Amino acid sequence: MKLLSIVVPCCNEAANLRELHRRLGEVGRGLELAYEIVFVDDGSQDASPSILRELADADSHVRVVTLARNFGHQAALTAGLEHARGDAVMQLDGDLQHPPELIPHFVARWQEGYEVVYGYRRDVRPRFGYRVINALLEVKIPVESADFRLMDRKVVDALLQMSERARFLRGMIAWLGFRQIGIAYREDERFAGSRAYSLRKRFRLALDGVLAFSFVPLRIAAALGGVTLMLGLVYAAYILIRYATGGYDVPGWTGTMMAILILGGVQLLCLGLIAEYIGKIFEEVKRRPLYVVRDRQGFDPGEDSQATPPDGVETPPHR
Repeated sequence: MKLLSIVVPCCNEAANLRELHRRLGEVGRGLELAYEIVFVDDGSQDASPSILRELADADSHVRVVTLARNFGHQAALTAGLEHARGDAVMQLDGDLQHPPELIPHFVARWQEGYEVVYGYRRDVRPRFGYRVINALLEVKIPVESADFRLMDRKVVDALLQMSERARFLRGMIAWLGFRQIGIAYREDERFAGSRAYSLRKRFRLALDGVLAFSFVPLRIAAALGGVTLMLGLVYAAYILIRYATGGYDVPGWTGTMMAILILGGVQLLCLGLIAEYIGKIFEEVKRRPLYVVRDRQGFDPGEDSQATPPDGVETPPHR
């Protein structure tokens, strides 16, 4: 029997975990597949770690990876993928906004031969951010898609070979290709608690995606520099013509300050864009691990002694 791995990254989701586990168990028991649930605790500060330990002790299908601190949503997803054993891997968030009851539909599409089955929000207007990102990226991301997807094992293995640290999984999976199809879903309200993924984090994720998959910002910076140079040359020609025809007068502060401010603003913008790319290079060349594992539950003794996954570091056991 084939195995389905369900990967759930969670951070401070104590109020949701038992209900999520109950619903995932009901779905798993209804599948004609073996299943496992891989929870990744991304440095929670509430009761999530203790609840996950209880779930792992009570249910042999549950495996828990506890990270040493909060490494971020994309790193936690990667940790779950590296610890998943399934022939297919399902990802969903731990706040119950991704309905677990849709998992059989994802599995059915996978069994039809699709290698990536992604969920996209229906009955919503495409957000401005998706339009901007797709305009800048060389690969196109399905509009209103989320980290709610099923991937075949061959896709997971290919994804894990991509070792960049600034991870934008939606773009990485779109870049990989394979046979992909979408399933529309209506995003539920959070079962409990408040949204942890702030606007700043979403902006940072989008910026990582643009910097990782596009040179368009650098080309825009070069274009701005070219336009500024042309305007400067035109203005210089105008001054020379006025001087040659005897109409040159003493320039005022307005024109001078406008030229300085515009030129300075374009220069700083270009330097900022270049600095972002250099910063990404700096992060990559340090080759630090993507995450550090503090503890694991629900794994067989033989698995606990296996080599560390390529993107993570496991701390040695306490003696």
